[in-house]
Amino acid sequence: MANRSGGSKYILLILWSFFLVNTAFTQNYSPENGVHDPRNTTYVLTGAKIVVSADKTLPVGMIVVRDGIIQNVGIVEIPPVDVVKIDVSGYTIYPAFIESYSSAGMPKATPRKGGRGPQLTTLKEGPYYWNEAIQPEVNAYELYKEKHFKDKEEYLKAGFAAVSTHQADGIMRGTSVLLALTTDPTVDNVIKAEVANHYSFSKGSSRQSYPSSQMGSIALIRQFFYDAKWFANLNEVTKENVSLQEGLNNLKLPQVFGLTTKLEILRAAKIANEFNFNLIAKGGGDEFERIREIKATGAKLIVPVNFPDPFDMTDPYATRFVSLSDLKRWELMPYNPYFLYRSGIPFALTMDGLKEKSDFIKNIREAVKHGLPKNEALRALTQTPAEFLKIDDKLGSLENGKLANFLIVKGDLFEDGEIYEVWSKGDRKRIKDINRADIRGTYDLNVKNFVYELKISGEVDKPSAYVYVFEIKTGSNGISKMDTTKIKCDFELEDLQLTLSFETHDQTHDGLIQLNGSYHPGLGIMDGTGTLPDGTWIAWGAIRSEKHKEKKKEKDFEVDTSAASSLLYPNLSYGFSELPKQGIYFIKNATVWTNEEAGIVENGSVTIRNGKIVAVNSGGAPGGATVIDAKGKHVTCGIVDEHSHIAISKGVNESGQAVSAEVRIGDVVRSDDINIYRQLAGGVTAAQLLHGSANPIGGQSALIKLKWGFSPEEMLIEDSLTDGFIKFALGENVKQSNWGDNNTVRFPQTRLGVEQVFYDAFIRAKEYKSAWERYYNMSANKREQVNAPRKDLELDAISEILDKKRFITCHSYQQGEINMLMKVGDSMGFTVNTFTHILEGYKVADKMKEHGAGASTFSDWWAYKYEVKEAIPYNAAVLHAMGIITAINSDDAEMGRRLNQEAAKAVKYGGVSQEDAWKMVTLNPAKLLHLDDRMGSIKVGKDADIVIWSDNPLSIHAKVEKTFVDGMLLYDWERSLELQQRDRLERKRIITKMIDAKNGGAKTRKATMRKNPKYHCDSEGEEL
Repeated sequence: MANRSGGSKYILLILWSFFLVNTAFTQNYSPENGVHDPRNTTYVLTGAKIVVSADKTLPVGMIVVRDGIIQNVGIVEIPPVDVVKIDVSGYTIYPAFIESYSSAGMPKATPRKGGRGPQLTTLKEGPYYWNEAIQPEVNAYELYKEKHFKDKEEYLKAGFAAVSTHQADGIMRGTSVLLALTTDPTVDNVIKAEVANHYSFSKGSSRQSYPSSQMGSIALIRQFFYDAKWFANLNEVTKENVSLQEGLNNLKLPQVFGLTTKLEILRAAKIANEFNFNLIAKGGGDEFERIREIKATGAKLIVPVNFPDPFDMTDPYATRFVSLSDLKRWELMPYNPYFLYRSGIPFALTMDGLKEKSDFIKNIREAVKHGLPKNEALRALTQTPAEFLKIDDKLGSLENGKLANFLIVKGDLFEDGEIYEVWSKGDRKRIKDINRADIRGTYDLNVKNFVYELKISGEVDKPSAYVYVFEIKTGSNGISKMDTTKIKCDFELEDLQLTLSFETHDQTHDGLIQLNGSYHPGLGIMDGTGTLPDGTWIAWGAIRSEKHKEKKKEKDFEVDTSAASSLLYPNLSYGFSELPKQGIYFIKNATVWTNEEAGIVENGSVTIRNGKIVAVNSGGAPGGATVIDAKGKHVTCGIVDEHSHIAISKGVNESGQAVSAEVRIGDVVRSDDINIYRQLAGGVTAAQLLHGSANPIGGQSALIKLKWGFSPEEMLIEDSLTDGFIKFALGENVKQSNWGDNNTVRFPQTRLGVEQVFYDAFIRAKEYKSAWERYYNMSANKREQVNAPRKDLELDAISEILDKKRFITCHSYQQGEINMLMKVGDSMGFTVNTFTHILEGYKVADKMKEHGAGASTFSDWWAYKYEVKEAIPYNAAVLHAMGIITAINSDDAEMGRRLNQEAAKAVKYGGVSQEDAWKMVTLNPAKLLHLDDRMGSIKVGKDADIVIWSDNPLSIHAKVEKTFVDGMLLYDWERSLELQQRDRLERKRIITKMIDAKNGGAKTRKATMRKNPKYHCDSEGEEL
């Protein structure tokens, strides 16, 4: 015993000297105004279970706090000098939560005042970047105002003691500030003034016309980074730019993107990879739908727990509007943290996105019920956000020297525990009173020798009381019986002082009884004085006869991960439970449309292996092959749609500027568009996704395979990385003649102006190319002495046209404008690869032939607007007869799945042969897209993009039975029927589950239809 005592004294001495060293001089920068208050309170919390971190728990211990810092955690003795002891026996102490993504306390961003027309240039005065949505110079610590933090109490009640907050406005948003949630002035609450650098894909309050699409936002971010890099390497800065300088400075901080969907995470990851920084992505809660691809990016995630409420599915008429994808998201989003944990992706949890912040703890518990281990939930709320924000030396766990940010909880926080106190930087916030006596139970209440039964129940901090009066009453028949009357009491308990009043009309008292007194918790009694209905003062008392019994839980806390296995790829109707794989197939006895010299071969065969065509009309079935007997059926290559706008996210037009060559459709491919599957059912296997026609020079195309279930990156055709395409446009759209009276300020406004835009762009591109050539022709020493040219993504793309590395698909109608662009091309040294629409092509076919342009037209669209009034259904036949490579395209999601019938119209209008008509939707568009070495015909060595038809593919009776893409069977008519049945049963199962949830008291939302955007050339704005 003596040795133990000596050891304790030694620990005491070391610990007390540690206090003195750390509190001898506090960091107070302001002068004393009046008399100095020397108090430095030390708190000692004893008797609690202490969860030190997600990986360490002390069954019982104490925490010593001084000046907002944890001085010691564990089992130690502290001298009773200058100490406030707090007994928290029976409670659990957890590290407090860290909110890593918030805009709390920030002023509301409002657009700058301007006219009704578009705002082309910035209205922000000063040496800033040219676009208002780019504002890296913003520092949240300068904007934060305590008066704007309206929901601070909600954060505390949810367990947060520190918040990283930023201005959630713009594409580049500047830095966030990390704040402690104390009652101290803001200057004392700042833990770290600049804790992270923030981005988004939304331009926010900026009224500037650019960007108007998500691909424009991505291009703007990329251009800014190149500008900042160029600015940093200037030998001499002749024009100051605060935005560029701060953008560079902010790169030393954690880089946080505020995003809304899983696909946006993949897009942000490409930017992070291009510019070599580590991505922290705040997602939308649907990450589980692309978890394999997200994991491959190496991104860290901040994920919301904004689990959707069930739909009210009691009305069968309304339920038909709710998509299967929305039903499955309701069921699976609570599994999102579990999926992330299981995949090993580091993630933090955030309150962002919750309509009601009071739902936060409830939803965390839902995530735990759906598979997320409790310690991992704690990690995602404490250690992980601290590590993300590089503040783990200060926060995230209960360790010596860290800030005293912790929770005092009654019970298990992740089951049904209650938060009683939140400590932030040593500042104590009482949510509930930990010292409040539990007065609940049954008492014998003696009021002037008349005994009532008093029952006190409810919550410890919100007790409710009833008095029961038992009387023997005799009825008119002379029979006496016991009668019980239950009377509600007005009951208040403050510390150990109480008031109790009730109105009774019994045999002794008639009226209001008012009592005041004290509760003696050690004895279980109450006593005091009060007044009877007649005003008489009395002494009263109550003795507890029975303690309060907690109701048994209606249902034990259970973890259920069963529904996690129902995830589909994509997670909507017709999704795959497992992604298809390339197989070996032998298709025999078919009528094969080769599109090669062999023509149409009767009783032919095609062999597929490793995603390629390995044999045509030769050999038998190889070993291990799946044999398909196609007797009476027709086999073709897949249809190639030269002009499509399906599978694009958040805007098909970047209409903010006359030239937007820097934007890329490939940045915003949307892999979960149901039109992909529908077009596979129409035999389409590849498409060019084009920018719209809002400006003379639009954005870069994306060439895709329609790989249903796969990621956007897996859909992109590799050739498109070298042979790129870009959208040009002529006609009414680009000069804004149909945009309304307010859109009269952006150049061009006339067809003459359109021509000038082309000349100006190519002249600038030539000067740009020359500048780079001069720079690279310098010696290394000379290059070090001069400034490099600025990298311009817009001019890079146009320069690629001059270098024949990028090719033009031009939206066109009238012959005069078609001639104009060919003349511009001839004079500036480029060739228009394809005129699309080209409805007056029959008038200028000879000139197109001479120029070397191809044509991609509609079969029989005409008179849908003034500039197409002279279109004719014979256009494709005339162009074909002139020897021009002619394709028929869709430009429409619905037409895209009927292109076989569109091709057949060339036979009807103009007498084109069946084989040549079929080539207009297969080989010819493949040639126009420079993909004919890979697709467009059935030939050994080409991609195994194969379609099996029930009839002649040009027949209106033909239906697709099977569609292969890269040797994978992605559409099968019979399997599609099975998937329909599966999806019907799945809908029924989840709807039943939703109805059960409603009957169980869950909040519901109105049944609504999710809009699936269908873009066309002239679509404006973000439709998704």
